[in-house]
Amino acid sequence: MKTSLILKIALWLILLGTAAQLTPNPAWPRALAQGVFWSGVAIGLGVLLLWAWRFDRARNQRRRG
Repeated sequence: MKTSLILKIALWLILLGTAAQLTPNPAWPRALAQGVFWSGVAIGLGVLLLWAWRFDRARNQRRRG
C-alpha cells in the first residue's frame, strides 16, 4: 500500500514537472519545474530499488529454507 502511494506521488511529480517545463508561458521558474521533475524521478527510482532489494532478500531467504 505504501509503495504504490509513493510511486503515485512520484509519477504526479514527474508529470507536473514535465507540464511546467513544456508550457509555452510557464508560471513556474524553470529551476523549480526541473526540481519537481527530478525529485519525482529520484523518489520513483529509490522506491523501485528498495522494492527490488526487498524482493531479492525474500527470494534468498526462501532458497535457504
